[in-house]
Amino acid sequence: MSRNRPQSKSAAEVVRKSRFAFNKKGLSPIFATLIILAVVTVLFIPVFIWATGTTSQTQESWQSSGLIATERIVVEEVSLKALATSWAIYVRNIGKTAVTINDVLIIAPDGSIFTYESELSIINPTTGIAQDYFAQGELIEIGITEFKGLSLIPDQSYTVKVFTTRGVGDVYQVVA
Repeated sequence: MSRNRPQSKSAAEVVRKSRFAFNKKGLSPIFATLIILAVVTVLFIPVFIWATGTTSQTQESWQSSGLIATERIVVEEVSLKALATSWAIYVRNIGKTAVTINDVLIIAPDGSIFTYESELSIINPTTGIAQDYFAQGELIEIGITEFKGLSLIPDQSYTVKVFTTRGVGDVYQVVA
């Protein structure tokens, strides 16, 4: 008994009968190269824009880090005057960058924190002139008249923290 099996076609017959076999024209190598270059260029533009933005942000952060690395202050002394209602905080710039004092904090023995909310009175004790910033090696006096809500307890230790505009600071302990 013979079965009627479908005859399989050879690969050559399939290629000949496909629609590609009848199209004798191919894509020019030059035209194909141009298409590839256009696609790569279009895909590269967003990557280039992203990388340029990232580089400029990194450059700015490195410059800021460089300034912070060269900025150093030290609180040399804290003096309480006139029945502890007036403070004189002496700060020296020991870094290589001119600095501006931004914040003064007092931490009481119970852990409560007091900030000076008025404008800081910063005076160069050598010249007696008020100034906003001070250069390398200069000593300044920060005069504070009162901290709102702070009442000093005799023979208790208070922590004084002084910070620059870039966040560099120093700590000093004073006994009332």
